[in-house]
Amino acid sequence: MRLANVIQLGIKELRSLLRDPMMLVLIVYAFSAAIYTAAKAMPETLNMATIAVVDEDQSPASSRIITAFHPPYFSIPQLITQPEMDHRMDRGVDTFALDIPPNFQRDLLARKSPAIQLNIDATRVSQAFTGAGYIQSIVTSEVSEFVKRYRSAAAPQVDLDLRARFNQELKQVWFGAISNL
Repeated sequence: MRLANVIQLGIKELRSLLRDPMMLVLIVYAFSAAIYTAAKAMPETLNMATIAVVDEDQSPASSRIITAFHPPYFSIPQLITQPEMDHRMDRGVDTFALDIPPNFQRDLLARKSPAIQLNIDATRVSQAFTGAGYIQSIVTSEVSEFVKRYRSAAAPQVDLDLRARFNQELKQVWFGAISNL
């Protein structure tokens, strides 16, 4: 195919596009407003996610875990009972429900590796995915500090020096706009 044929076909397509105003509006919308609204709707971080806690242990270790969840990432945790947990999750009241088992602190101090159950309302996809990581990190650090009996602020042996050239504030909106484009 010769270059002249390609140019002729390109001109023909542009003429037909000019005759279709709705297609022009759709193209303008798809490459401007649709990208902007989708990028602005992306959550930057977890924000006031609702969390409920079933504290069957009621020990200093469990209360330390409960008090670690605070705004702006989480709302103040609601203390509930075991039967209420499923009912509240089904109604959509809570995004996360944390169940601390009985004798948690005793098993923790005996080095038995007790497990904490986390229920997640997966209908809130972005909060569920991000929040699960936040909760795991918070619980792990609080349990570790409780077992060690102190909070350590030791400097890491290797430290990363992050450099962001084009998105220096690391705004998720900018990444979202590029991925939507």
